[in-house]
Parts: sequence; C-alpha cells; structure tokens
Amino acid sequence: MKHKSTRNNKRNGIPIKAITGIFILLFFILIAVFMIIPAYFDKSPLGKLFQNSPAPWAITEEEKKNFNFTDKQLLGRNAFIEYCANCHGPSGKGDGPLSVTLRKRAPNFLDPSSNYINGFSKESLFKTIDLGIPKSEMPEFYFLPRETKENIIEFLLHLHENANLY
Repeated sequence: MKHKSTRNNKRNGIPIKAITGIFILLFFILIAVFMIIPAYFDKSPLGKLFQNSPAPWAITEEEKKNFNFTDKQLLGRNAFIEYCANCHGPSGKGDGPLSVTLRKRAPNFLDPSSNYINGFSKESLFKTIDLGIPKSEMPEFYFLPRETKENIIEFLLHLHENANLY
C-alpha cells in the first residue's frame, strides 16, 4: 500500500511573490492615475506643486515699496504669518481663521484704540510674545530666536503706525 503524503510537492496557483508584486504595481498605477497625473494638469490641489506661483502671502517688490517695509519688517511679516496669523490674521486685524474659536478676540493691530493687555511698547510686545498671556489662548513663543521676535515686533509697530496702508 502506498502512503499518501500530507504535503504536496507540486504547488498550484500563483506564487505569493507574484501576487505581492502585482498589488504593489497596481498601487503605484493608482497613485499615478488619481494623484500625480491630475496634479500635473492642475485638476487637484496637488497641481499647485507643479506651478511656480508665489505663496498666497508672498509680497511683490511693488507691494514692498508701497508698504515701505524695511528688511527687518519684511522678515517680521514672514514670521508673523507663520506663527501669528492663524489668530491675528495675515494683516493683523484679529480676523485669523482660528479667531472664531477664541474666548476673547485677538486685538486689531491696525486700530490705534485697541486695548492691549501688556501694552504696545517694544518691551511689552516682547514680553507678550515671549511669555504669552496667562489664562488666555495667547501661547508662549519662548522658543523663537530673539531676532525673530524683534522682527515680528518691528512688523507690528509698522502695522500700528501705517494702518492707512492696509
């Protein structure tokens, strides 16, 4: 009597490596078809990756001249947009996208009659940026380099003194 082996020496079907390879290939094809190709033709938000257009907050040379920014103020504006604009708005009006979630609205730096908890001198603005405002949504930015904080303050003072430009 012949003994039947429980193991087959002959494999049936497609090997696992081939199936895995097919799935990986299909994945990359789907990525190309639904993301990369439409992005190249600007049919999706990724399309902006293939354009050389400036960022929405970028400032042209003409605008730089009109606003009469110094280099420090321009650097401060860039840092302000990066760290502060979510609450204070891109032009400091207190209308950033997160401002609606705040218990107390962020101040309008263009309004000379705005009330500032710590005041509006260079020293008080530095204190506010560095330490935040306790019991409010204004966070501490102690981790920013001193020069960056000073540039932001220069930009805020420019906003405050030149509200008519905005």
